[in-house]
Amino acid sequence: MAAVPGPPPAVYLHIGAPKSGTTFLQGLLWSNAEALSEAGVLLPGGSFGEQVRATRDLRGVEPEPDEPGPGWDGAWDELVEQIKEPSGHRTAVISHEVLCSVDAEGAERAVRSLAPCEVHIVYSARDLAVLLPSEWQEYVKHRFHFDFEHWLREIADGPSGDGAARWFWQVHDIPDVLGRWSPHVPPERVHVLTVPGRDAPRGLLWERFAGLLGIDPAVADLSETHANASLSWTETELLRRVNAAIDDEAPMWLYHRLVTDVLALKVLPGRSEPGRVPLPSGHRAWAQEKAHEHVDWLRSAGHDVVGDLNELLPGEPPGADGPRDAPGDAVLLDTAAHTILGLLDRIEMLREEIAALRDERQEQHRTALPKLMARHLSERNQAVWKMRVGYWHLVERLRGIEPPPGPTDGTEADAADEPGTALSRRAVPR
Repeated sequence: MAAVPGPPPAVYLHIGAPKSGTTFLQGLLWSNAEALSEAGVLLPGGSFGEQVRATRDLRGVEPEPDEPGPGWDGAWDELVEQIKEPSGHRTAVISHEVLCSVDAEGAERAVRSLAPCEVHIVYSARDLAVLLPSEWQEYVKHRFHFDFEHWLREIADGPSGDGAARWFWQVHDIPDVLGRWSPHVPPERVHVLTVPGRDAPRGLLWERFAGLLGIDPAVADLSETHANASLSWTETELLRRVNAAIDDEAPMWLYHRLVTDVLALKVLPGRSEPGRVPLPSGHRAWAQEKAHEHVDWLRSAGHDVVGDLNELLPGEPPGADGPRDAPGDAVLLDTAAHTILGLLDRIEMLREEIAALRDERQEQHRTALPKLMARHLSERNQAVWKMRVGYWHLVERLRGIEPPPGPTDGTEADAADEPGTALSRRAVPR
C-alpha cells in the first residue's frame, strides 16, 4: 500500500497461548502478507523471525553464549516505529505465542510504547483436556525428557511456580495472563479467541480471527497453510529418549536448530502408526474442574469472546483413538529404524544440493563475467532469452554448422529436478 497520511493503525497483539492454533494463524498471516497488506493489514517486521526478535527484546531474554545470528536489543522499539510510520494500513498484527508470558511490567511497556495506536489484546484458548497432551509433546520438542505421567503430576499437583508447572501456568492460567494485560486496555479490547473442536471446519479459527481484524476471510488462501507438525505417542516417546541421551552441555540454540527444527518437525512426523496421547482418566475430572473455573472467570470479566466459551470445556472422552498404553521398546525400535532412514534421505538430499552448488560455483569461475551476466539475465527475462538463442543460432549458421533442435518441452530439465530415491517407505509425512 502507498504511504498516505492518516491515523495510526489499530494494533492487535496476538499474545498466545501456545498450542492454541497460533502456528496455523501465523503461517496463514505470513503466507498471505501481500494480500493482507492490500486489505489494510500490516505485518510489521517483514517476517515472523523479526517479530520473534522483537518479543525476545520485550521479554528481556538474554542470548546464549556463542548463539549465532543477530541479537535483539532494541528490536521491539524498531518494530513499534515501523507501525507508527505512515503506511495507509488500518490494522497491524503482532503475533507470537510467548507474548502472554511477559510480566506486568512488560505488558505495560508494550501497550505504552504503541501509543497513540489503539491496542487490542488477543488471547486464544483451547479445551484443557486436549491442550494438556499437546503441551507435553511441545515440552518434549524443547528438550523435556520426563514421561507424560510425570509431567502431569508437576502441572496438576506440584507448586505452580516450580518445574514444568511454572511455564505452563504462566501462559495458560487465563485469569493470571489476562490480569497482566487487561489493566492497560479497556476490557472490550481484550479478545478471547476460542479454538474450535477437532470436528470443526479447518478454516473456522481463521474466520474468527479475520472477523476480529475486520477483513474478509477470503482475502487469505488457506491451501498452502499447515498446522504445527503433530507427533504420535510413539514418535514423542522416541524423541523423549533422544533428549535423555543429549549432552547436558549442548546449548539450547543448537538443540533447537538440529533436534526441534529438523528431527521433531521435519523427519519424525509420520514415522509410526498414528495414535494421540490420551489424557489419563485420573486427571480428566481435574481438567474439567479447572476449565470450568476459567470459563466462569471469563463470563464475569467483561472481555470480548470470539467463538464459544463452551468450546473450552472438556467433553466426553473420545473413544478408541490409538493406543491407550505407552509404546513398548519393539514399537520404538521400529520407529527409530524408519527415522534413521528419514535422516539418511535428508543427508543425501543435502549432499546433492551441496554438489549442485559446488558445480555452479566452479562454472562461474570458468565463465567470463559478461557471458555469465548475459546467462543470468536470460534466465530471468524472456526477451533477453530469445535474443540470446537467436544470436546463438546465427553464430552457428555463420560457422556452417547445422543448429541443434530447438528448445525441448522441458522433460529433460524436469528429470534433472527429480529428487533422489527415498530409502524409507515412510519418508513422506502423513
